Amino acid sequence: MNSAEIMPANYHETGVTRFKNNPFIEALPPLENSKSDYLVGLSNYPPIPTDKTRISSEIVRMMELSTLNDVVIPFPEYQKAAISLTTIMRDTYVARNPLTVQDRQRRHALASKGSDGLPFPANWKSSAKGHFMMAVSGMGKTTFAQAFLLRYPQVISHTSYQGQTLKCSQVVYVFLRVPHDATLKSLCIQFFSEIDRLLNTNYVRQARSVRQIGLMVQLMNEVATAVSLGFLIVDELQNLKSARGGTAEYVLNLFSEIIERLGISLLVLATPAVQTVIEGSVRNSRKLASYGETVLKPMLKNDPQWENFCDVYWDYSFVKNKGSLTKEIRNVWHKVSAGNTAFAALSFTLAQRNEIGGREVIDVASFERTAATDMAFLQPAIMALLSGRPDKLRAFDDLIFSEKYRSLRKLLGAKDDVEKQNAYEEFDDVIIEDKSPIKKLLRNNSFTQESTLFHERDLPMQDPFQM
Repeated sequence: MNSAEIMPANYHETGVTRFKNNPFIEALPPLENSKSDYLVGLSNYPPIPTDKTRISSEIVRMMELSTLNDVVIPFPEYQKAAISLTTIMRDTYVARNPLTVQDRQRRHALASKGSDGLPFPANWKSSAKGHFMMAVSGMGKTTFAQAFLLRYPQVISHTSYQGQTLKCSQVVYVFLRVPHDATLKSLCIQFFSEIDRLLNTNYVRQARSVRQIGLMVQLMNEVATAVSLGFLIVDELQNLKSARGGTAEYVLNLFSEIIERLGISLLVLATPAVQTVIEGSVRNSRKLASYGETVLKPMLKNDPQWENFCDVYWDYSFVKNKGSLTKEIRNVWHKVSAGNTAFAALSFTLAQRNEIGGREVIDVASFERTAATDMAFLQPAIMALLSGRPDKLRAFDDLIFSEKYRSLRKLLGAKDDVEKQNAYEEFDDVIIEDKSPIKKLLRNNSFTQESTLFHERDLPMQDPFQM
């Protein structure tokens, strides 16, 4: 993968008292002026097809159908989540202002690995928070996160601030996915691989040699400090239900460490299937949602949100005869999609693909035929959504994540967000049957005590005392 574009720091005063004179916060894009700005910023409406487009050749219009994949309608819940993320990705740097004495001591203690006796500041307290977003697959969790992050540079380069030398790189965010095998080491290696991609470093080489969770947490702390990481997005948390042994609990503990000890804010994305994973870990669940949670639910048939969704998508009709959007069409459209945004977009796309070169019109029969043929294998999942039963929704992932569904989306030009990741051996600690020692190591991990374990590691830590 190519390295990310590194943007030079351009500082903006925020007007927020606790953000004042903090270069890491002031280097981020200016704050929005109003709540409505978030909805505008998160939306994306490609050019609407014209009458001229609708008389183009059949093949041209079928190719144009991929345009529907680019439509992003900002739900009201997006606004709430966007405000939360705007806050926590700045709050994370409040306790890590590189100009404060306390943070300079924290960084120096990590950079020197305790060799000169300067301890990690005992009164340092993380200002990071967590936000939890849950929805069934296809409701736009990942779409929201990606749209939100578009206006943020991923890497910022600092050279000086208010006349003071400040030479460092700031990685604003890193996006991770819990692998399907749910191995903790795979997730950690993914973190270091992403840092290497962004900065053209080689941390992953050192990370692969780590065999214990406590040591990996320490290494992540050192690297996160080295790159001034502010925000971590973790997608597909429900994959932890496939974890063996106590791995799921270890991962949740790790996320708590990231917030509490590394001082990095966290956004976690998951489907209802995650409830079986987190219901037994109240403390970790509370930490992951320390700055609230957002739940995206399928749209109801008579809800204004569904009306708006249909209105927007109907404008992207590529059949020659764009008819009126009747109540009957809206109702059958909802019936075949259960108000799930991905299913609704898919059914409309497939209906048009079937009608282009044929009847050249979209009506009730178009949706019914599409549901009975192209989307027949999705009917159990759609029925589960329409039922609204929690037990059915928890099984929803297993109903739709088939190779046939992925192939169908790929055929229509939709990007498959599920990326294959390399499998790695698990940590030795996870394989151990007795889990208490590793819990103790994770919870009682001391930065200064374990720092000697990394004396031989060549990590480019930025020592503020040497700037």
